[in-house]
Amino acid sequence: MIKTLLNLAHVDEGTKHCTDTIRLVFADLAVTVHANEPMLLAALADYYRSYTSIEAQATVALDLYVIEQEAAGEELDWLAVPREEGKQGRKEGYIDVAGGRWIKKFKTGMAFLQRPQKLLAIGPCAANLAQIINFINNQFLNLYLRHDFTLGHASAFSVNGAVTAIAAGSGGGKSTLMLRCLENPARHFLTNDRILLKKTEQGTKAMGLAKLPRVNPGTLLHSDRLRHILPESRQQALAQMTQAELWSIEEKYDVQIEDDYGAGRVDLAGNLERLIMLDWSLSSDEPTQIEAVDLSSEPDAIEGLRKRPGPFFQGKDGAFIDLNAIRSVSHYASELSQVAVYRLKGKIDFDYAYELIAALD
Repeated sequence: MIKTLLNLAHVDEGTKHCTDTIRLVFADLAVTVHANEPMLLAALADYYRSYTSIEAQATVALDLYVIEQEAAGEELDWLAVPREEGKQGRKEGYIDVAGGRWIKKFKTGMAFLQRPQKLLAIGPCAANLAQIINFINNQFLNLYLRHDFTLGHASAFSVNGAVTAIAAGSGGGKSTLMLRCLENPARHFLTNDRILLKKTEQGTKAMGLAKLPRVNPGTLLHSDRLRHILPESRQQALAQMTQAELWSIEEKYDVQIEDDYGAGRVDLAGNLERLIMLDWSLSSDEPTQIEAVDLSSEPDAIEGLRKRPGPFFQGKDGAFIDLNAIRSVSHYASELSQVAVYRLKGKIDFDYAYELIAALD
């Protein structure tokens, strides 16, 4: 058992107990996950099964170690990771060490060692698989951010490689609308909450993230396709709530695309053709409508797309950036100069929004 996080020689010695492995490939990145508990690898294989059929030729390989044990590092003096505007409380802390950084999740006790190679996650891993998945996916984000991609806060779907992204702040309905759009069988899931963008001569390239949609119960309750994910008793309790009450619940459920939408409905990359900014409201009396946005005169319209890289981002030289750093609005507007941008406003109506987006085609 690893007890002293700051003794890296001791930490590396503990990885020798990770004798079971699984190899995951996402576009240009291959991650070999080593674990001391085979059940962790089985759970990861099941989670990522929608991505195993995506052809990939990895050019970068990483080893990542997952150690199931008691939480460690509780006694350390962690520096606070700044939270997004409007969010309160202590969520994450960090301590920089030689060649890397420990990131601590205070609620779960999980600790993650971010460094160029031999990455490590330790703690009650089985109970916090979502955080292991996020750690793996952060390596994918790091790879493309190091190659001058820009991080966006958006969900997205694609049709024959043409990507439509839907952006808003947290709780804005982007995941729900994206899933509603997948009712069209020609559309493939690309990403739920993060998107990577890069303007090229061939268009604006978009990379999704290998993370399944993770949604609140209101999204499931109002979908004939997805309602089964909720236990029957939970459905009955939720049915008594108002729309505003449902909207405020933070209770996440994963949606397995492979099971609920069919095989072959997941993409990882495409060309960004369209960005839809959600500017609607539960309290609005205005009809739901969509309008084009000219970023040369309204660059702030894309504010909800901007996203900080976060504490896991480690640059090409191994350095960690200022945790408050975020690309400017003008940078995002420049990256989107070849993309059609729209604003969806008025009252929240997912069915009518589906029709409005279909009309854009």
